[in-house]
Amino acid sequence: MDNYRNVLGIDLGTTYSCVAQVDEFDRVVVFQNTESKFTTPSVVYFSNDETLVGDRAKEYSKLEPENTVPFIKRQMSKDEAFEKPTKFPKGLTPTEISAYILKKIVQDANATRTDSKPITKVVITCPAYFGTTERKRVKEAGEIAGLEVLAIINEPTAAAIAYGQETKGEKTVLVYDLGGGTFDVTLIKISGNNITALATDGNSGLGGYDWDKKLAEYLLVEYNKQKGTSYEMEEGTALFNEMMLFAEEQKIRLSAKTTLNTILTLKGDSAKIEITRDIFDTLTCGLLNETIEKTHEVLAVGKEKNVDFPDEVLLVGGSSKMPQIKAKIDSEFNCNAKIKDPDWCVAKGAAILALNKSFILEEEKYAFGERNEKPQVLTGGVRINAVNVTSKNYAIELQGDVVKNIIFSNTPLDGNCRGEGNFIVPVTGCTSLVFPVYESDNRTEGTYDKEIATYLGEDSLAIPSSSKEGDPIKMIFEVDTEGILHIHGEVLGREINFEIKLPGTLGKDEIEEKKAQLATENVE
Repeated sequence: MDNYRNVLGIDLGTTYSCVAQVDEFDRVVVFQNTESKFTTPSVVYFSNDETLVGDRAKEYSKLEPENTVPFIKRQMSKDEAFEKPTKFPKGLTPTEISAYILKKIVQDANATRTDSKPITKVVITCPAYFGTTERKRVKEAGEIAGLEVLAIINEPTAAAIAYGQETKGEKTVLVYDLGGGTFDVTLIKISGNNITALATDGNSGLGGYDWDKKLAEYLLVEYNKQKGTSYEMEEGTALFNEMMLFAEEQKIRLSAKTTLNTILTLKGDSAKIEITRDIFDTLTCGLLNETIEKTHEVLAVGKEKNVDFPDEVLLVGGSSKMPQIKAKIDSEFNCNAKIKDPDWCVAKGAAILALNKSFILEEEKYAFGERNEKPQVLTGGVRINAVNVTSKNYAIELQGDVVKNIIFSNTPLDGNCRGEGNFIVPVTGCTSLVFPVYESDNRTEGTYDKEIATYLGEDSLAIPSSSKEGDPIKMIFEVDTEGILHIHGEVLGREINFEIKLPGTLGKDEIEEKKAQLATENVE
């Protein structure tokens, strides 16, 4: 087998993670972990003696919540987590904790393989609605874990790649991706091996976790009524984690049954509580309706791009298995949504893209004489060309505490995603100008209040000494194929460096330092 196939696709999930590879027969293989399961809970437990990831860590969340970190992916988009690093065990950041998860699942995948040489080249997925900061953090987590990250890809696009290998002809697919902690909905055109995203929307803070929490709160209220107690759901406590794990188990059971009689035991005292699927659906209807609103918004953008309605609706993500999801989608949009490998398809699509990225790199090596033999041609229709779209608007601050969009959401990430902001040198002798940069969900063509946008950072643009008042300045925004923003300026035709420090992201030296530290640690 040509060594360019030694690459992995990783679905780094909020609640569960999964690893896959395309083998020499072009079959996409999902790896089991050392517990003989195809998915690994994205939970990390820290103690003085050991670091655990997966099922054992999940159990510790009920005993030592202060040393256990679940749902860390939801923290990737929250800047306050980086302002208070002691919020997590050992003062680690969400990026570093994610690196532990990545190390564990890749370590397990390599243990499953027969080849003695471990794979380190990967493609990692992230929610389509992650912005440029979160994407950089995901990539850095991979690097800290000792991996060579070939690409970051949107989860719905990865799912479409996997699905596209099993479908023929040209069609548009709406990918409704409800994971454990995030939600994305993306309209995608599939034409042979060309996968083109047309529109995307979502919420990186909405997922199965929220369904679990609604059910957990209900169960605790019913328990308090029966037992005369006054327990409360307080995040970060052993009781909270115990209730969340219990609620998750009942949610899964409700996918097979319409009525449950369950026993909830707290501190040695038990209560019998009846739960029906109707009660659960009523408790969570507001959450489901939010996903429906986002879906309508994506379909509206699709109509602007001449897609009246997709040919198929595909449900992915573990939480999409709840019966209420398909029932609501089918009735709301008069369709018959498909559920296809909801737990594995994202990792499978990432594996296919990883193979493509690796093959292209080997072709380039051969072209430049860095490889003697031409790489073995890809077979089985695996060659993929995937184009995503921006999930956010990127804006620059103007005078008066307002911002103006330079790049708009749903712009194709085809290598030419670029926008310009035009300014002038304010006075002769000016040596620098500060430009604050923002990210937002507001698609207006004009200006809007910066308070409804997210501050990314700022830098001083150096102004050449020969510049005079009124000379033009261009601020050029470019978003690469991974959805990460890059900026530079132009004054008097001269390109000027402009680099903002994104919150919680790391420099090369910091990454190498953390990578070296994690390499010495045993993660089980």
